[in-house]
Amino acid sequence: MDEGRKDESNSGVSRLFKRRIPRRVVRGLFLGALVLLCLGVGAGYVVIRVLSRDLPSPARLQTIRPPSKTLIFAANGDTLHEYFTQNRVNLPLAQIPEGLVHAVIATEDRRFYQHYGVDLGGIMRAIFVDLRTGSAAQGASTLTQQLARSLFLSPDKRWERKLRELLLALRIERTYTKDEILEMYLNTIYFGHGGAYGVESGARTFFGKGVADLKPSEYTMLAGILANPGYYSPVHHLDRAYKRRALVLKSMVRAGYLSAEEAEQIGQQEVVIVPPTQREIIAPYFLETVRQYLEQNYGSEQLYEEGLRVYTTLDPRLQRLAESCFEQELLRRETEGHYEMTRALYDSLNAEISEKPKTTYLQGALVAMDARTGEVRAMIGGRDFEASRWNRAVQAQRQPGSIFKPFLYTTALEKGWTPADILLDAPVEVDTGSDELWRPVNFDETFRGPVTVRYALANSINIPAVRLILKIGPQPVIETAHRMGITSEIPDVYSIALGSGEANLLELVGAYSTFANGGIRTKPIMIERITNSRGETLEESKVYQEEVLDERINYLMVDMMRTAIKEGTGKSATAYGWTRESAGKTGTTDRNTDAWFIGFTPEMVCGVWVGFDDNVSMGRRRTGAVMALPIWARTMTAYYQGTPEPHFEKPAGIVTRLVCSQSGQLATENCPEVHEEIFVEGMAPTRLCELHQPQSTDIPQQSGDFESLDRQSQRGDEFDPKASKGGG
Repeated sequence: MDEGRKDESNSGVSRLFKRRIPRRVVRGLFLGALVLLCLGVGAGYVVIRVLSRDLPSPARLQTIRPPSKTLIFAANGDTLHEYFTQNRVNLPLAQIPEGLVHAVIATEDRRFYQHYGVDLGGIMRAIFVDLRTGSAAQGASTLTQQLARSLFLSPDKRWERKLRELLLALRIERTYTKDEILEMYLNTIYFGHGGAYGVESGARTFFGKGVADLKPSEYTMLAGILANPGYYSPVHHLDRAYKRRALVLKSMVRAGYLSAEEAEQIGQQEVVIVPPTQREIIAPYFLETVRQYLEQNYGSEQLYEEGLRVYTTLDPRLQRLAESCFEQELLRRETEGHYEMTRALYDSLNAEISEKPKTTYLQGALVAMDARTGEVRAMIGGRDFEASRWNRAVQAQRQPGSIFKPFLYTTALEKGWTPADILLDAPVEVDTGSDELWRPVNFDETFRGPVTVRYALANSINIPAVRLILKIGPQPVIETAHRMGITSEIPDVYSIALGSGEANLLELVGAYSTFANGGIRTKPIMIERITNSRGETLEESKVYQEEVLDERINYLMVDMMRTAIKEGTGKSATAYGWTRESAGKTGTTDRNTDAWFIGFTPEMVCGVWVGFDDNVSMGRRRTGAVMALPIWARTMTAYYQGTPEPHFEKPAGIVTRLVCSQSGQLATENCPEVHEEIFVEGMAPTRLCELHQPQSTDIPQQSGDFESLDRQSQRGDEFDPKASKGGG
């Protein structure tokens, strides 16, 4: 019975297939299918047009340049700082280890060189795995798709983004070669930890070295991090990173890049992780000055995204020594001064405040410069950059005080004065054109009577300096200061003899470098060279040199400032370890609001300023010798430790004479105090001392006539460099 029913059923099916289908039905089905096809194509076209609307054009794809960070280098080649929107260093493919390239391809896209941006087989496998597991965790993106996503798209997993990613990947494949795509990918991929992009930044973030220096055990771990930078981070999850590396090694074996024995050997090696700590930032005020220059001259986009290479003049060793000595000394001065506000108290009161209030504790600044080239080797603009970004070395205009006196005495020497000439240290009144007379005083409020020019400068006595400027006038002094490098405006008043104008530390140090450099002026340089990411030079500094002082006049000034350190206001330098040949000058302003010291060797000039931002007094006896000089001496002592001692070279045309210390004239056997003095040949005294002649002579005794020793009546001829040139 069952067999009969089966036969009937089969015969019914046969009759159905044997029946002839009417043509109109076939035609309808064909037309319907065609309509559906057209609708599908049209819909697909519309979808593609809509999805492609915001995608980059082919022209833009041809100029893909991932943002690259700007690197700031020290004079010795060390990286000082980086400026970026994305922490990335772009490298050519040839500079990336081949083993790392193989590890990435084997793990992320084994068929990279076979597909055209989209791996259909990979997509089908991913769909199968997702259906089997009931999740959408399995990815199927090729390296090209990942590059498209990282450059132009968001990381979300919506189907619209996925379709746009496919379209963009196809466009990229039509525009670039496989190696070019691979190079961009390896410079673009994200490694986490504060925004490390690309294999170079990844290598430095996790291993503390460049990608070219990675071992196989390290670059295979680096390749494994790509799947999930947070989950596989070797800094936080080293065990997971090792397990992931094992999978990378297996993938490399399957892809034929490694043998099983090689993979096993690599897998047994441990790696040393260098945790990404906050980079030590030295010279923040120097770096900020460089950054401002770059932004002003090249713009923010080029600074933060186009990978400039900036080669600066900074000496990291000297900078670190200066920062250490600077802070140690200021902490000590705060303790001694019993100031109401100290840095420690300020920090404790404002520890939880993001926007710090104005700093009211003791501040300071330091600039060290190569005297021969003008290259700035160290700069400190304040004690805490985060608390105050005001650069006191460059931006703060302060009264220089006695630091300005060398420009006055240089002018005097050019006008024919000598170190042995006599100036009267006695009360003086100056008519300033106002209702009141100016009655300058000395710091110690005493008067010494007649003193030599050398003694007056070395001991920074005010009254002789005022008497000197009354003789030669302010304008020649102003011209000398500007000629030597002071760029700030200087008032045309007699009080500039005591430093009544304003200047910043950088220009003062630059002007003093003229003394250290034999009378040849240089200009401060902070940037040696700037190149773009391709190594093309955009800017290169040239050393400026101009002879502005006769070398013999300059040598006299240097020698007098050597006396200032050996016997004068700078003699305490030895108490802080400084014993080398040097020259310099202290400076202190009224009420002890500014303390200065600028000193130099034939190679290096270094200046220090200490004070409060709001110009309040630092206290009694807080002079340049007490507040600024110790910082200079400790810094220079540490810097020159173990190096040969440089000496100032005496030029031709300098002669030595034995003179009376009281009259400045040639010494006689009756002079109670004599010393050797140097002169420009032709400018040395020719008369024997008139104060200490034998009693039998008819020469009038003038020992008490101080005014006659004040050399006003004897100053007639100015120094003539050509006329006084000579050997000897």
